[in-house]
Amino acid sequence: MIQRFRFGVQQGRRVAFTQRKSSHLLRSFFSDKASGTITDENELPMSDFAVAVARARDIELREKHHAFIEEYPESAQPDVGGKVDPLYAHKKKLIYRSKQRGWLEVDLLMGSWAEDNVMSLSEDELKQYENIINQETLDIFNIVTKQMEPPVGLDGPILQRLQEYALTSPAGVADPKKYSEIKKKMSN
Repeated sequence: MIQRFRFGVQQGRRVAFTQRKSSHLLRSFFSDKASGTITDENELPMSDFAVAVARARDIELREKHHAFIEEYPESAQPDVGGKVDPLYAHKKKLIYRSKQRGWLEVDLLMGSWAEDNVMSLSEDELKQYENIINQETLDIFNIVTKQMEPPVGLDGPILQRLQEYALTSPAGVADPKKYSEIKKKMSN
């Protein structure tokens, strides 16, 4: 039985929080009606407590997702060549996350820069880069292309390098050959 329902705005879209007995569900709700009315009559406004629980769970999941993994299970170890180097694996994870943002322009910009630079970054520079990658995709694009001021603590040498790189039009200007070259670099 659904107990409570409440609209919230998260990352620029309508989000519906739903609570069913002991589990909390978060689902996107896209209404084609300007009023934002819902079709399920069993859904009611949700309590502030349930919203707080959902937010806390969101923070917990994000921290776990962004955590630096220092040890890998035996099943993740290579058959030959010793143990997985955590720093090397972390760099590869950042490169993958840079290439798979979900928006072509950002995939090309961040992915090509990461492919060329991440493996040579120091640990401090990696932290700066990871702070950039942890932003929302649209914000990354706007910050790197200087359409938006960076949040406090994000501005640094790595962001400046990214912004300089973006000014070089790394994906070309409507050039199919340049696009083809970049896409070859982007394959995993």
